[in-house]
Parts: sequence; structure tokens; C-alpha cells
Amino acid sequence: MPDGVRLAVDVHLPEGTRPGAHLPTVLVTQRYWRARVLPGAPDNATNSTAEAWNARGYAYVVADLRGTGASFGTLTAELGEQITADSGPLSDWIAAQPWSNGRVGTTGVSYGGDTAVLAASLGNHHIAAAAPTSYDFDPYEDLVRPGGIEIQPRIAPYALLLSILDARAGTTCETSDETRALCGRTGLTGATPRPVDGPDGPALLAAARAEHAGNANLVEMAHAGTYRDYRDGPKNWTSGSVGERTEAIEEGGVPVLTLAGWLDAGTANGVLSQFTSLDNTQEAWLGPWNHGASHLADPFLPERALTQQERAALNERAYAFFDRYVRDGEQPDGRRQLHYYTFNEGQWRTTTRWPLPGTRTQRLYLGEGNTLTRRRPSPGQSGQGGQGDQSGQGGQSGQGGQGGDLLRLDPTAGTGDLDRWNTNLGAAPVVYPDRAAVDAKLLSYTTAPLGADTRVTGNGRVTLDVTGLAGSAHGALHVYLEHVAPDGRVTYLTEGQLALENRALAEGNPDWRRLRTPRTYAGADARPFPQGRAESVTLDLLPVAALFRAGDRIRLTVAAANPDSFELLPANGDAGYLIGHGGARPSALDLPVVR
Repeated sequence: MPDGVRLAVDVHLPEGTRPGAHLPTVLVTQRYWRARVLPGAPDNATNSTAEAWNARGYAYVVADLRGTGASFGTLTAELGEQITADSGPLSDWIAAQPWSNGRVGTTGVSYGGDTAVLAASLGNHHIAAAAPTSYDFDPYEDLVRPGGIEIQPRIAPYALLLSILDARAGTTCETSDETRALCGRTGLTGATPRPVDGPDGPALLAAARAEHAGNANLVEMAHAGTYRDYRDGPKNWTSGSVGERTEAIEEGGVPVLTLAGWLDAGTANGVLSQFTSLDNTQEAWLGPWNHGASHLADPFLPERALTQQERAALNERAYAFFDRYVRDGEQPDGRRQLHYYTFNEGQWRTTTRWPLPGTRTQRLYLGEGNTLTRRRPSPGQSGQGGQGDQSGQGGQSGQGGQGGDLLRLDPTAGTGDLDRWNTNLGAAPVVYPDRAAVDAKLLSYTTAPLGADTRVTGNGRVTLDVTGLAGSAHGALHVYLEHVAPDGRVTYLTEGQLALENRALAEGNPDWRRLRTPRTYAGADARPFPQGRAESVTLDLLPVAALFRAGDRIRLTVAAANPDSFELLPANGDAGYLIGHGGARPSALDLPVVR
């Protein structure tokens, strides 16, 4: 690299490649080691993904990011400025090889997808296309701190995995029972990064890995970076945000192919933010997949691994995209298409606009008896100063008070071990069981059976009239959109959450946040939630596409915690709220409905 740091790179070429071959190149920059060596296993550097690209006439280049694998350097920040910048010199080096046609396509999954699309902001004239899968458009809002709340139970094992990969503080697979189990699940037991070729490879690997001991600690940043404007030297939330780089990406004009799952953390929100804010040529796919698109993740169908044919079809989209722009050098024409799948219908549709043409907002009001109705409550009903049944321990008060229901934080009412926030660790499946039992511990509001099919597609929004009770000053709210079948089964569709100290609305919104409520998540705008006085609180639902058939019911469930995936706010788990309905600020659910 320009600063002298040496990166470990594997170059896979089609058999028989000679100088002057003019090959298009696929570039992957990898956080999780470009290749592994296992004890007793032959080190022939095979890579099935590389072989597939080679068979199509591409060179395939995969590099360990600086500070990782067999590369030298120290990682001063996850998704920091320097690792993005390194893709520029790497692309220049590729273009200078005697077998290159001078064009590079960046791609990758998860972290590699993040670096692939961030590379499009560099303005490097050799980078001709980007095809990220399951990438994090904005790491703060879409992954680590949705609504300003840390995904604490999920980030801790992931950070431990990074420590094992980097041998940070001497951490290895054999450090503890926890590390042994984690290595077993991720295939790291006994593995080491593949050294570079040649007799000096092992010594170079040892020297490089010694520099990784000082790598940044993700848990420390996740804890310390409470607000979006957090900055500690090179560690910050903005350098790895595609949203913060949209102007540079537009200026570079690199066409982008994106593939993500509706139930993969907040990646669908990122895909739609990208689609609506970038003028670049785009092809986007939102489907029923987990993180990495290895498993079916449709809450109305049994979970299963994708078939070989299904995975091949997904790969073909990237092949065809790169054939146009990396192999053939086609000039981007500004076309933008989004292909999306609808839950409970199993249908794919294509659009060039988002929100979809013809979308209308259907408002459903929270009402007495835990109802959701299109009829606005009468002004006489008010959650302001209501005296809900404050003796409950976390369930519904329903009829309590003058238009208000009591909600207490229940540290047992979560979304399960295999929810959308867990799939990022090891590309785990996404499975939501019947939510009826959990909903009984929370506040749920349900419509009467629908008289006609209703298709919800896009970003919903929830507005609640909230009175804070004891413990609420630094509390949080979580909301869930659910489908209730005629037989009573409750199916999770999507959710939203907000640390209440981040409730302040901003006067304006960056273009990349146009689908989201104007909000800064800045430390200067944070303030404790008042007790004993009602305030209106707006929460964004993550986007979804789902069909409610005639006879089904729509449900909104409100919680004060999701202990399976988020930190408890407050930490002692003791807080209460009165959720009002009626009065001047009635609580309501706004859904984007299309024909």
C-alpha cells in the first residue's frame, strides 16, 4: 500500500492464462481471512467461488484487509477510512497486471459486501461495478444500534470471534469453553490464516499477526458509541456508512447490484435507502433470505437451506451484471430496478420507483379493548393523565384508565434465539415461532378480520402517546407488526425500536434518510424521557412486503424490551409506561398499502 503496509493477496486465474489475456477481475477484500489452513489438510488454496468465476473467464483476487489474516498492519477501526482506501491501490495493481483488461468488479458478502460498495466511493477509474450481498448500508442504524439501542447480546459473541481471528490479547479457540464452542460453530477450530507463498510465508504470517494484537475492539466502540456522532480518533460511525458517502458514489457513477433479505437485521432498510438516494445504475433484490442468502427466511414457510439450483440462480445475477460492466465494459445508463418478494404470497415483483406507485397510507388507531381500528377515537378518550392499572407486572391492562394501557418492561418477552439480529453471526437461519404466547405478556392491539386482501409494502410508522412511569427516563420501546391468522397463529413480520432519549425530531433529513423519520441520534439532541407527562413518540418500522388475506387480522404489539437481541434500557430492567389512545395525540399505526 502507499504507506508501506503489505497485504496478503491470492490471485486465481483461469487455467492456461497468458500475458495479454485481458481478463476482467473480481476483487474481494476479506475481514475473516482470505483462506484457512487446517492441520493435516492439504494446502492447495482451492476456492470454489474463485473456480466458478474462473470458469466464466474472470480473474478472482481476494485480499486480507490490513490488520487481518496474513496482511500486515493494525486495524484502527472496523470499517475505517483506511481499509476502504486500500481498495484503490489494489485495483490499480490489478489493472497493471499483464492478464488484466483494466476493469475490476468489487463484491463480497456481509463485511466484504460493505467494503465492496464503499470502494465505489473512491472514484477509482478501474472499479467498473460493485455487487454487495447482505451488506450494512449504515452500521449504526441498520445493525449495531437500531433506534440507538445496542444489539448487546448479539455483538458480544461477534466481537469475540474477531478477537479469535486477530489473536487479540492472546485470544484463541482454546482460551475458554466459550471460544471453543464459537470456533466449533464457525469452523475455526485448529485453523490459521493461509500464509503467502514461498519459504518466507510462515515467518511473514507470524510477523503480520503480531501487529493485529492492537486491533480496535468492536465491543468497546459499540458500548462507547452511544450516539451517532461518536468519534474517538479513527473510530466513528460515519466512515463505514454508505449513506455518508452517497455523493462520492454518485460522482463515481459505478453501477451497483445489491442482494439482501427482508429479515436480515436492517439490511433491507439499507437497500431501499440506497435505491432511493443514489442515482447510479442499480439492480436490487430483496428476498426471503437470511444473512448471506444461504437459507430461506419466509416466516410463513418452514426454514430450510436453499437448494443448489436456487443458489446458482442468485449467483447468475452477479455473473450477468459483471459481464455487462466488467467484462464487456458497457457504460451505465442510469436504469434502476428493484425486485422484491412478498411474504404470505410468494410472488416476485419489479419496480423502478419506491415507494411503489399507488401506495397509500392506511392509519389504524389504538383503541379500547386492545383494538386497532380505522376510526379515530373520540376526543374524550385521552391517555394524558390516565390512571392505568399500575399494579400489573408486565401484561396488558386493556380496560384500565381513561384511554391508557399499562406497559411494564418484561425481561422474558423477546423474539427468540434465531431472530433477524442473530443471523449476522455465522449466517444463522431466521426462525420466528408463533408469537401468541409472547404477545400475551405485552400490549397488543388487533384489528377485526379484514374484509379484503391487504398488501403492505414499504416502511410503516408507529406513533404512540406515552407517559413515562418509574424507570422510564432512560428507557426504550419496541414495536412489532404481526399477522394473525384465522386460527389464531401470530406471525412476526417486522419491527421497530427506539431508545427514548433519542426521540427528538430533526428539522431536516439527509437524502439517504428520506424513508426514515428525521432524527439525528446525536448526543446533543438526547434527553431523558419525562415521567408523569405524556409525549408523542414516533418509531419507524423496518420495511416489509406482506399480504394480509381477507379474514386475517393485523396486530401491533408494543414492548419495553427485547432481551434476546438488545440491551435492556434501563439496565436494571425496571420501567413502566402508559400507552395512551384518544385525545389530541391518538396512538396510531401507519401502514403503506398497495393494490
